[in-house]
Amino acid sequence: MRVELHVFTWRRLADFGALAAVLRAHPAESIRELVVLGKTEGPATLNDFSREVATGAAQAAVLAAGGPALLARTTCLFSTGCEGLASPFGMALVVLEESNATTTAPRLALATARTAEVPYAGRGGAAHARHVAAGVRAAMARAGLTAAQVGLVLVKSPVLPAGAAEDSRAGSTGAARAAGALGAALALGEITDAALDAAGPLARAALHGSRAMAFSGTELDHDEIVVLGNRPGAGGNLTIHATGLADALDVGAMRRLAARLGARWNEDGVMQDPSPLRAMFLKLGTPPGGMLRGRRTTILGSELTPDKHLRAAASGVAGALFGAADIFVSGGAEGQAPAGGGLFATIAEAGAA
Repeated sequence: MRVELHVFTWRRLADFGALAAVLRAHPAESIRELVVLGKTEGPATLNDFSREVATGAAQAAVLAAGGPALLARTTCLFSTGCEGLASPFGMALVVLEESNATTTAPRLALATARTAEVPYAGRGGAAHARHVAAGVRAAMARAGLTAAQVGLVLVKSPVLPAGAAEDSRAGSTGAARAAGALGAALALGEITDAALDAAGPLARAALHGSRAMAFSGTELDHDEIVVLGNRPGAGGNLTIHATGLADALDVGAMRRLAARLGARWNEDGVMQDPSPLRAMFLKLGTPPGGMLRGRRTTILGSELTPDKHLRAAASGVAGALFGAADIFVSGGAEGQAPAGGGLFATIAEAGAA
């Protein structure tokens, strides 16, 4: 196994010419799996169809390059909302059959899983989390990764449409994210099955893992899972790393991880090129009571949903640190970090430090 990473921007939402060019460089039969990720510039509401537009365009490019067989080996995961300074962009993770491993040091390995349809009535609950856990375990096995070797799990889960349950729109999306994240945490041994069942939704709200980013959407009725980890014997020169964030302003944690991987800044705080960071992912959670470091914010008291505040803020905080707008920024860290915290992850070039 060898994983290639290609990051690309688009001039418009359905522009996947760059993905087509990536696929032309490889015979379809040499691609073991293909993961296409992206941030779309939609309003991030339940009736935001930018995800469907992007997925359809990406799938058309894959179908043209490799036909139904390659499409069946492809996972598309799009997250909407590019408020603030975030740039709409995409990335392709191409898993090739050959290894060309020249080192025994751990390198990036990945695999995907797609669960069966999640029963409508059980979405967002403990059964949903177990559904995800089974998918994460299956992907880990296919990638040859142990729980300790997993660096990041991406999960996208279905939600209940507005009005279909007592939960509000935000409640249904948050519950779907929590189910995905806690399912990953269960599979990685970060929480126990008993804890998942302890006392219903309120008890689950206090649980969290540390290596999953979860998303939700109305465009699917099953869970899409991508497991990334570092293991000896994988080819290429990429690695995956993650660290927890205490809150939305915790640039210190991001900077420490980046520096450990070889990133450097000059005396003006500008990141130096070439940067070892090839792709970055950032998840932020709503601070309890809307308070941030003892100060009141409007994150829970404006016409904007908390996720919109978080994505806009995160794009500026991380953008200033890394000098980049193409960061996969997402709000809502239910089950993914302690309350008000978050997670930063990066795919980096190995050996740059």
